[in-house]
Amino acid sequence: MKRTAVLALLLGLITTGLTTGYAQVPGSTEIIGSHYRDHTERATIHYARGLRAKRKAEGESDGEKRRKHYERAKKELSKAVGFVANYDHLLALGQVYLALGERVSAYDACSRALALKPSDASARECQETAQPEETRG
Repeated sequence: MKRTAVLALLLGLITTGLTTGYAQVPGSTEIIGSHYRDHTERATIHYARGLRAKRKAEGESDGEKRRKHYERAKKELSKAVGFVANYDHLLALGQVYLALGERVSAYDACSRALALKPSDASARECQETAQPEETRG
């Protein structure tokens, strides 16, 4: 009798657990206690971190700390561009490259931003500032 009662209890618990447990719904982005981030969401996170580091660098008076913040911004913005290469990501990255004195990389990023928004003054200014010396006229 006890054995039958224990088996019935276990069967009831298993059955209840199966009906109220986690269901895998096609297209669901939740995974038991976590959240899957798509490329756009990851790009947004890295872009925000990059902008925060860029702002810190712009407000920093100590040259070594400024460079450290710009390097952090470059790292985060590069990740953002790796996920989604849109105008804002490319322009911010180009501006950081300019601040670090990396003109070739800045020219590339600013040119790509300008290609996405050909009439934008910020991208044009960034590209012209980064333009290599031998091609200036």
